[in-house]
Amino acid sequence: MAQPLVSVIVPVYNDAAFLPEALESIVSQTCNDFEVIVSDDGSSDHSRDIAEQFTRRDARFRLYVNPTNLGMTRNWNSALTQARGRYVAKLDADDAFRNEALERLVEAMESRQRPLVAYCRTLSCDQQLVPFASFIGEWALIRARMDPLSDLCLPGHIWYRMSFDDIQLWHSNAQLHRRERLLEMGGWDESWGCASDTDLILRVLEQNEPISHLSYVGVLYRHRPGSLSDQYRRQVWLRWESNLIHLASLTRYHTREGRLTSQMRKDWRRIWQNWCALRTNADQGLSGLREDIRNRLMQRATKIVGPPWPVRLEGWSRQLVRNLLHRGRM
Repeated sequence: MAQPLVSVIVPVYNDAAFLPEALESIVSQTCNDFEVIVSDDGSSDHSRDIAEQFTRRDARFRLYVNPTNLGMTRNWNSALTQARGRYVAKLDADDAFRNEALERLVEAMESRQRPLVAYCRTLSCDQQLVPFASFIGEWALIRARMDPLSDLCLPGHIWYRMSFDDIQLWHSNAQLHRRERLLEMGGWDESWGCASDTDLILRVLEQNEPISHLSYVGVLYRHRPGSLSDQYRRQVWLRWESNLIHLASLTRYHTREGRLTSQMRKDWRRIWQNWCALRTNADQGLSGLREDIRNRLMQRATKIVGPPWPVRLEGWSRQLVRNLLHRGRM
């Protein structure tokens, strides 16, 4: 069997209401050299029946059913192990691709820059997939005086420096990876939940290889009450994972590169202060989470170290000057 150009993994868990639209958006791609791996994580609705309908009508579709519920990130990696394509994309079962998404991303990956990963733009949509805003990550580009409506291919560290203002630059579905490189990186880190996509993006950018941003809007991201990402945003889980992931990434970056911009030093101090505040109320803040999630977070928390002393001293010095200026105006 010939190797497909692209493997699209579609993780599913009780997504019957939206899955047909997601899968049809893949069928409609202008790039038709793909395989689709639907990985069902123990759905109790009709998701599996819907996926089986697509496998019967289109040989490019395959369905895998996990024997037990693996959870979101482990399900992503389970699907990744089944992929055979040169490139890998992911599409959540309640979102959709626009019809040139794969073609544009493949073109970027095969351009002379040979980027490690290519990302396209995303539109935030309502429950009917009607767009209402650009993805929030575009604000980071605008603040850096870059045009998100232009195609850009830049070294990873340039993108990396924009990544610490509580904004994820690209959506989890808006990326195309070289399969072998993604496997070398270990796929998605299973110790994280919804923020595992943030962690993967940061690990990609840490490599400092060329990264492509496409002006093409390739992904429609559905906002819906009650979804896992919606629950995640409402819980302390979001703040814990976000702070821990960014702190761990900054430590890796500083250990390897040593060079920190003034803004990165400020961000590191701010994130560390946020983390210290969360940690003081750990018992209260994590009490509502499932035990396995709570245990994973606590295990990761034990590995976190603070900013290096020069960064901390700079922060204390700045705070001291601000306090003295404030007193002088009183």
